Amino acid sequence: MNLTTKFTLWYFGIMLVVLLIGGAIVYYEIQWKLNEVEVARHRRLNDLIAQQIEQGGDYTGHPTRKRATVTVIPADSMPAGGRSYYTRGFAWNPEFQTDEYKLVVTSFYTIGEQHYRISTYSFIPSFFQMLPSVVNSFKWILLVLLILVIISGGLISKYILAPFKRTMRVIGAFDLKQKDALRLPGTQTSEFRELNQFLLKMTDKAREDYQSLKEFTENASHELQTPTAIIRGKLDLLMESDIRDEQAVLIAEMQNALERLSRIHSSLTLLTRLENQEYQAGEPVCISHLLREALQAFGELIELKSLVLEAHIENGVYVPLHASLSDLLLTNLISNAIRHNVPPVGGEWLAGGGAGPIGGEGKGFIGVQLTKEGLVIVNTGIEPRVPTQELFERFKKGNSGSDSIGIGLAIVRQICDLSHFDIVYQYSNGLHQLALAFRPNVPASKLLQNLALALQVS
Repeated sequence: MNLTTKFTLWYFGIMLVVLLIGGAIVYYEIQWKLNEVEVARHRRLNDLIAQQIEQGGDYTGHPTRKRATVTVIPADSMPAGGRSYYTRGFAWNPEFQTDEYKLVVTSFYTIGEQHYRISTYSFIPSFFQMLPSVVNSFKWILLVLLILVIISGGLISKYILAPFKRTMRVIGAFDLKQKDALRLPGTQTSEFRELNQFLLKMTDKAREDYQSLKEFTENASHELQTPTAIIRGKLDLLMESDIRDEQAVLIAEMQNALERLSRIHSSLTLLTRLENQEYQAGEPVCISHLLREALQAFGELIELKSLVLEAHIENGVYVPLHASLSDLLLTNLISNAIRHNVPPVGGEWLAGGGAGPIGGEGKGFIGVQLTKEGLVIVNTGIEPRVPTQELFERFKKGNSGSDSIGIGLAIVRQICDLSHFDIVYQYSNGLHQLALAFRPNVPASKLLQNLALALQVS
């Protein structure tokens, strides 16, 4: 619900309450005024009748006198000050043969030695007779006001909020990598001017921080390469010299640590570039072709570890993904399935509650399925010691004894977020199961539901 709609609904709600209160006030004001006018007219009529009696004339000749009653009363029945009063209520109207609202005004007079009580009456519109007309009038007023409110809301949205909408379009197109300062539209509204000033200050700061971070990352990446290469070269020279076995072991451990440091540096640099969205998707890439190439590249390693591979790859699967990121994504997923693979206990794995052969006693298993909906990769392995969703965080490893640096799945998750892919990772029945959905209407969890049917091995 946009801001204009909210303003319209709030204003209409307030207007409705005001109209209901105002309608009640108007109704009671009309009813009171009508009674006041009628009472004044009857008092005037009573005075005229009293004057005719005092003058000795016939007060019964006029038609209005048919609703007059003149009664001679004793002196002790006269109220103090000769006041008058009125009564009202429903009574039978013989002219229309129905109950109507009757107003009776009674006045007291002293004429000569006689005391008179003069009463006149008339039938006036009642509360219930007037209510439908009042309600109907306010219905039309409410309808007219509603139409005016809707039209006013549209005009407010078109003209008054136009600078705000232009500002939002400019902010939506803002890119941290752009060098030019943000140009926001001018406005005469002070609140919008304050918003524009804040946005300018914020975006300038964000661009400066982005450039500083980018320069630091590039400088750190460049400067670390030289000492790393020097240390690696020195270690190679030491290995070629005359050293003892104990020294060779230490040098080998140093080389492994140096290689690990190099991988961590490269991975963190890549993560930073991914978070800064430096990779933009171009033409859709054929993930089917890239997946076959990746499996072929890892073929020797799969055979070396005596793993059973079963792949079901649908042809012509294209995804909107940067070409470099496609290779990186598939390489990380397949290398993880190989690195963390161990043979299942008893040579079997459980699928959907039943036991299924894994392909041979003492052999690990890797299953790959690619469709237009997504990619599913499963592999045998030991159960991780942390929740599977935490493995997408940096430096999180399922097993502390693994030689992994714990960044591979963080890179995979960052690529998926950048490409708007849904990804799910779970461990069940002795299998690590990872699903990656390409389409927003097909969640990754659905791809794992038919895992047992998709990966039938013998």
